[in-house]
Amino acid sequence: MRALPAVSLVLPTFQYSIPNDTKSFDVRIDHTLNGKNNLFGRYSQYIIKNQDAPWTSDPVAGNGNFATAYNIHERSVALSWNKTMRSTLLNELRFGFNRDYAHSDPIGLKLGTSLAPDFGLSGIPVGPNSAGIPPIEINGLVRLGSSPWRPQFQISQVWQILDNLSWLKGNHSFKFGYEYRHWSNNFLDIRAPQGEIAVNGIYTAGGGFGLPDFLLGDVDSVNFVTPTVVHNYTNGHSFYGQDTWRARRDLTVTFGLRYELFSPLLNHQDQLSNFSPANGGELVTVAPNASGWFERSLIHPDRNDFAPRLGFSYHPLERVVFRGGYGVFYQHGVRIGSESILALNPPAVFSYSLGQSQGSTTPVFQLQNGFPQFSSTTVDLTQLQIRAQDPNQRTSYVEQVSFGPELQLAQNLSLDLSYVGNFARKMNRLRDGNQGIFTGNFDGSGNAIDIYPFANLNTSNSSQTGNHSFLELATNDGNSNYNALLVSLRRRFAQGVSYGVSYTWSHNIADYVDNLTGTAFPQNSYDYGAERGDSMFDVRQRFVGFLTYEVPVGKGKKYLNQGGVANAILGGWQVNTIVTKQTGATIALSGPDRSFSGGVHASRPDCLGDGRAGASDDPRTGLWLNPAAFATAASGQFGNCPVGRYHGPGFTNVDLSLFKSFPIRESMRFEFRAEAFNAFNHANFSNPGGNISSGFGIISNTVGDPREFQFALKFYF
Repeated sequence: MRALPAVSLVLPTFQYSIPNDTKSFDVRIDHTLNGKNNLFGRYSQYIIKNQDAPWTSDPVAGNGNFATAYNIHERSVALSWNKTMRSTLLNELRFGFNRDYAHSDPIGLKLGTSLAPDFGLSGIPVGPNSAGIPPIEINGLVRLGSSPWRPQFQISQVWQILDNLSWLKGNHSFKFGYEYRHWSNNFLDIRAPQGEIAVNGIYTAGGGFGLPDFLLGDVDSVNFVTPTVVHNYTNGHSFYGQDTWRARRDLTVTFGLRYELFSPLLNHQDQLSNFSPANGGELVTVAPNASGWFERSLIHPDRNDFAPRLGFSYHPLERVVFRGGYGVFYQHGVRIGSESILALNPPAVFSYSLGQSQGSTTPVFQLQNGFPQFSSTTVDLTQLQIRAQDPNQRTSYVEQVSFGPELQLAQNLSLDLSYVGNFARKMNRLRDGNQGIFTGNFDGSGNAIDIYPFANLNTSNSSQTGNHSFLELATNDGNSNYNALLVSLRRRFAQGVSYGVSYTWSHNIADYVDNLTGTAFPQNSYDYGAERGDSMFDVRQRFVGFLTYEVPVGKGKKYLNQGGVANAILGGWQVNTIVTKQTGATIALSGPDRSFSGGVHASRPDCLGDGRAGASDDPRTGLWLNPAAFATAASGQFGNCPVGRYHGPGFTNVDLSLFKSFPIRESMRFEFRAEAFNAFNHANFSNPGGNISSGFGIISNTVGDPREFQFALKFYF
């Protein structure tokens, strides 16, 4: 029997050469039939084959950090027919097709082959998606084995037909249009097709470190999903009308209205199931021979998606113009991974998820006894991850607004001052709909007593005993607010010089995080108000400056402009630079879960004081956050630290480039480029560790690339 790959607490020095192959081409045809009819066609293809490196040289262990071999094929077709019906009336008919094929496989492992028996792991499910050994999550260490979501593939296709009619009449410019969109998505995107083992250390280390429990063979969480390929699609119709009205010589107003009607996600095989709270909790499936959007999707379509648009441009003075605008933009079919996809429920898919919480003394299983065996025919809701959506959900939308003046300070110099607002409403967010509520009492065995919302999803009234279903509930009630002041000074290229500087002062507040960018599940599913705080995208200040300078030497320039050897050597030089500087993003704080609420949710610590007091501003010499200002939440309580209270280090980067032009004749020239990215090799540091149980406040990584030089020779003709 082989031993499991060695686990080291010292970061490895493993080096890996990452292949990165890209191939692309485009074909375009423009044809004028006659003076009133024009045709256009384009075909594009883009192929990428690259990898995300494993964390160690042994592929059996090294795939655990989402090491991936990518094979991506993108193809698109665009056709259009423009017809001038009369001098003031133009119709544009367009057709579009886009196909995106993406395959993600483990590296160095053979699909369909399990190595689990070689390491003494018995009972591991084996199938076409097996590779190496299953993911083994040991809290505090790098994941061993394969990645939970590999292999994975997706074939996404979009068909579009659009027709736009433009009509000029007096001071008005009208536009009307219609769009039909069919989007299909076939994918394999499931967690743990060969099982997943997690050891958090709840039995020996208070949930802070998993290695002692792993050495004892005590597993507190396990996942297994029966694999399937999903075939989903949606149909959408959009109509719009718009008028750009030249109200006065110095005032132009644009206003319009768009209406969108999209179906909920449908399934070609009608294999969808949604959760219903009736009768203590149950699954409702699409009926045989169902027809109609609601009957086939179990979601009521939103028929209220009206999107108004308004904008204006006011030119009161020769050098001053005011611009403003407001618009509503709907987001249809936002897919946050495979979360809440109703096609991933029984009977099509069985997502088994068993786990024990802090305070439990009974492991889900012991390694020596083998992986638990699950049935793919019997539905036991208490053992499943159930994906659910609000059947009355509404379409997510974003309100965008901007206003401000632009001032012409000189012939080629302008100053732009703008307020920008971006307000996301009814955004899709996740919660554990079966999270327990601790009563504050314990039973005779010392187990916490909880209240659970659905009797059929639980085998006990304590998060520390029995099975409790993970009810992954998606609702459309997330919100975010972004407010910003933008200042931009820009000089158009003239006399060999162009430059610009821009500064943004902003604040982004949200009460949710989407699943693909952060910890999506709230700490308390019944208190979303506690999730409101600075967004993980909140960057308060950002400065960007650029400069392009043509050295005034050589032919056509101010100095040495007569040609000859001096011109060949000293002429044709151009210097460029881009400077970027911004403040840091928010730090995600976490700690041991003491809430006795079970389920899947975030867990934050208590904040006792100012976490930056006594900390260091230099991540190389001290802690970014002071651990003394934080503590594990009290027993039976959630942590009181606000979301997004602290921000990490900022980011600074300077890119430099030097170009030299070698003219051959009027329409032909060579250009030599020497470019330095992060020219001063400035180290930009990542956020510090946010878990108070391990590495808290310590910055151990950098972000961005070190200094990189690039040389190129281009030929223009």
